[in-house]
This record gives sequence, structure tokens and C-alpha cells, in this order.
Amino acid sequence: MSKDTRVTHSESNKIDRRKFLKNSMLGTVGAGLTFWGGSDLWAADKSPLITRPLGPGEQYKVGILGCGNRSKSHISALNDVPEIAIAALCDLVPHKMKRRAELIDQGPEPAMYTDMEEMFGRQELDAVAIVLPNYLHTEPAIAALEAGKHVLLEKPMALTVPECNDIMAAAERSRRALQIGTQLRHSSNYKVVVETIRESPLGQLLQSDVSSYRGDWRVPGNDEYPPGVDYWRLDQQKCGGVVYEMGAHIIDVSNWVFDSEPVTVTSMQSVNNHTLRSRDSTDHAGVLVRYANGALMNYGGNLYNYGPDSPNYFFAENGSVEFTGGEVSIRYGQPKGVPTRGEVPEPQNKSLPGGDGNVGQWKHFARVLAGEAKPYPDGYMGRQTVQICQGAVLAAREGRAVEVDQLDTIAEL
Repeated sequence: MSKDTRVTHSESNKIDRRKFLKNSMLGTVGAGLTFWGGSDLWAADKSPLITRPLGPGEQYKVGILGCGNRSKSHISALNDVPEIAIAALCDLVPHKMKRRAELIDQGPEPAMYTDMEEMFGRQELDAVAIVLPNYLHTEPAIAALEAGKHVLLEKPMALTVPECNDIMAAAERSRRALQIGTQLRHSSNYKVVVETIRESPLGQLLQSDVSSYRGDWRVPGNDEYPPGVDYWRLDQQKCGGVVYEMGAHIIDVSNWVFDSEPVTVTSMQSVNNHTLRSRDSTDHAGVLVRYANGALMNYGGNLYNYGPDSPNYFFAENGSVEFTGGEVSIRYGQPKGVPTRGEVPEPQNKSLPGGDGNVGQWKHFARVLAGEAKPYPDGYMGRQTVQICQGAVLAAREGRAVEVDQLDTIAEL
């Protein structure tokens, strides 16, 4: 990576963070805690989550922290989840809260706050959705959990692995749910893709070729941020670049399919297209990941695709899987020059039902609040994605392969 795109921790970033969090910064804790598996936080020898079933006519009450563009999708989804009511909104810009309140089509008008601690102090809130820029996830998540609120935390879980560890430790201490907002795990399309891969005679999965090529970030309105606060997606320290802000979703799908720990990460990424708005956050990336089971993920992303979406692929011993748009297809074969292993199965083509998973993740979260389900994806799964994203940024900056187990002690992006 060229010198002008290297990631350094700036004083202006610290000021912006302090300003938003209203001096409610919490010391991070539990960075040395070890988590052994995706269900470890909810294992039998751990304290169970504190949940409650709904009584007749009741709804769970949720507060939304952050009323930017992404909050519109959450509000739209919650309009279709009758078990949950949006009881509070919090943002530094009051008119954004008023605009978001107009999108809510059930229940009374939500209370509005410009101080997150004040909102967290509402005893009747069951949960908080944290829908803030990437660099502002950690302290609010810990504060909400320690205030006794269940948390749905937007992706990426955080910018560094130690921050993920701190959030997971807070969830365990508080016995509150932590669910990560990589909603593709609740998308009907991706459920069909993963189920098809699981059920097909593919043999061992060996490699994925996944991508997120798109156009540049939207241009925010002049009144979206407080005076002096710049657009966070153009700042590498606040966004993490294309791998964090876009790649996290499809990387999580690769983690889901391979069902294995990422072990080694290497990457090249930088600012490549200087016709885009000025920035130091990376606008393109190539990432290679080796998993503990030997599988390899190849991820590519950029912000200057003006054509259609690219297909995603999984390759296995006995066949190849392609999915994009409205269909998943599998083609089978046999290697040349070795004994045959029986008849080659017929190709498979399956239509996908549609759906982005936004409603599904909230319906699942309602079941979590009732004690009927575990958070999914949980903090462990969210941390795996951050391991890959942080490892990729470090690998590109230092020009080397990064072992994932090194990241537990690297607290800066």
C-alpha cells in the first residue's frame, strides 16, 4: 500500500468519537478472554441469558442508536415485526430522528434522545440496535449491555479483534444477547444457497471466489452530520475501507459455508481510482484467506463497478457452485487421469426466493428476546469476519501474510 493510504490513528478521530459518545467512554475489558466456539457464550456451563416471554398484547421495546441512512432499513423491517416496537431513537442531529420517526407505522411516537446514556437509562427498553459508523460500535455496545439491554449490533462488529473480545466479554457478564447485523444469514436466498451446498454430493469444499463490486458510496446530505464532522466512509480509520464496509457481508457467507476458523490472511488494497472523491479509505481490495480445514477464500471488492453484479463461486472435490441474481447452479465432474468414482450427477439449477434478510434478522431477534433462540449470528461469528478484515488491512500495509492468532494483541487498525 502506498504511503498516503496507510492507516494511522489520528487525533481528529479521537475528537469525533468523544464528541459523539458524549464523554461516556468506557474502559475496555476482557481482551484476554478466550472463546472456543460459536455457541460458547450460550453453552450449558455459562449463565443463561436473561430473557422474558411476552404477555398478552405486549411488545418488546427497542431503541435505535444512530439515525443515518442504514436506520431506514431497520425501521422498515421492524414495521413487519409485530413483536417489537420502536420506543426510542437517539442521534446527535434532531431532525434526522424526526424524519425516521415518520417512517414508523406502528405504536406511539418514539422518545428522542441526543445522549445515548440517557436512552440506555430507560428501564422499559428491552434492547438497543446500534446503527452507528463502524468506528463507533465498541463503546456503545458495551454501555448498552452493561445497562442491561440486549444488543443487535450492525456489521462489522468492530474494527479490531480486541474490541470484539471486549464486546463479547460484556455480553457474557451482563447475560444479555449480542446479535450481529450480517443479515444475509437470515436471507431466504442465502439460506437456499447454503442448504443446497450442504445437501449436494460435492465432497470437500476447497475454495470460494466471492466479491462485492459496486459504485461509490452515496453522497450524504449537507445536514446529515454535526458541523465539522466529515463523511466517515472516506476515512480509513473510521470505515476500514472496502473490505470492512462492503466485504463483511459476503466474507461472512464464506465463513458460514466453510464452517471453519480463518487462520492466515494476505491482501493487497489501496486507493486506486483517483476519479472518485478524495479519500484515504481503500476503494479496492483483493484478499486471500486460508481456513483451518484447508479451504481458501478469494475475495475481491471495489467501488467503481458500473456493470452488473459478479457471480460468486464455491469449488469442491466433485463440483462447482455458482450463485448470483435469482439462481444457484451446481455442475459436477471428475478429474482427468484417475479412476472414475461412479456416474457424474446431473446438473442442478434452483431458483432463489428473494429477500435480503432484514426482516428475518429482527424476527429471529424477537425469538432471542423471548428465550426461544440463540443470537444468530453471534459475537463469535462477527469476530471471525473482523479477524479477516483486520488481518487484510494489516497484511496490505505491511506486505506480508498475517496469522489470525496475532490479532488478539493488535488494538489499532
